[in-house]
Amino acid sequence: MTLTPTTKGAFLAGLGFWGLLWAALFKLDDVVEGTMLQRRVSTERCLQWISRRRSTTLLGTELCNYSVHGISQIDGVVFAMAGTVVNALMVLCVLPIRALLKRRT
Repeated sequence: MTLTPTTKGAFLAGLGFWGLLWAALFKLDDVVEGTMLQRRVSTERCLQWISRRRSTTLLGTELCNYSVHGISQIDGVVFAMAGTVVNALMVLCVLPIRALLKRRT
């Protein structure tokens, strides 16, 4: 596969998009502050759910990713592959390390 500027851009866009979604999850408490959802929705509750259901989280994000972008165009596939990289790193590396560091303090 030849990496053209378009596919490189799609890869960077996928990294950025999914990175922003994960950043938004970490700011969820600020978003729901002052609303009726404040009692039910929080960053910690979401992260605990994700930590307990890693495979479900990864399957759900991949289902969302590939159902939106499809597999018929290479740019969509490269965008989705970048999302796969970000999601796998977050679910399998960053969140467990965060939990470990949080337990130590």
